Amino acid sequence: MTTLAEARAAQYDREATFEAVFDNAPIGIALVSLDGTFQRVNQALCGITGYSSQELTDLRFQDITHPDDVDIDVNEATRLLQGEITTYQMDKRYYAKDGHLIWVHLSGSIVRNGDGQPLHFIAHIEDISARKRDEELLRRQATRDPLTGVFNRSRFDEELARYRELADRHDYEDEAAVLMIDVDGLKNVNDKDGHAAGDDYLKTVADAISRRLRLSDVFARIGGDEFAVLLPHTSADQAQKLARALAEIVKAKSPGSVCIGIAMLRPGQMDDPLQRADRAMYEAKRAGEGCVHESP
Repeated sequence: MTTLAEARAAQYDREATFEAVFDNAPIGIALVSLDGTFQRVNQALCGITGYSSQELTDLRFQDITHPDDVDIDVNEATRLLQGEITTYQMDKRYYAKDGHLIWVHLSGSIVRNGDGQPLHFIAHIEDISARKRDEELLRRQATRDPLTGVFNRSRFDEELARYRELADRHDYEDEAAVLMIDVDGLKNVNDKDGHAAGDDYLKTVADAISRRLRLSDVFARIGGDEFAVLLPHTSADQAQKLARALAEIVKAKSPGSVCIGIAMLRPGQMDDPLQRADRAMYEAKRAGEGCVHESP
């Protein structure tokens, strides 16, 4: 009897310890059924997601996971079930109850019975939204021009190199274009009205151009008064039309104008597009404000 009582006391102590750890853990913990339904959740997870424990236990983890992250999570859970791995970790996104996105770090494992049959998953969930915001801020600072908010020279060079590599690897047959854009009269604005006015001029030009470009285009400030654009899948005629349209838009929306040089990227003509566009831009400047010139 004493041995049985001691065993029951030890079992009670273990359960009480588990309850205390589960309920008071500083990160989210969930017991998840094999179909993904939340069986039990702690208060920290409720705080992270904004759901009550009752609301969460009516949901599956797939219901609150961002669609782009579901397949990865399910695949890893399947590998757990099949015994290929014993744990997995991933950064993923949840939708909170009010609809906003939360970044979390998930550690998943599985509990099996004495016969090795899976019973349920255990998920440890840490809110890393603040860290992700900081990482995004650092990434933007590293790749964005601080004045205009468009890409900087380093990011433009990366995107241009990436495009040329893909074009070479996949034997692109269609054309692309690089525009070199010089802002006319920036020095005059700075001398006459001050550098704050010059900054406003550059921001106005950048905004006007950005609004006219496609999502697939790459737009960057690469120097004090110079911008560049990579236009994938764009013919010479389309590039000419766009360049003229950009010159007209800038003239209408800013106190100055731009001159634009064009260099085409096509099979057999992939080298030095930025330099070719730069030479064409100087030809455009010699022709007068607001002019466009294409490199031969």
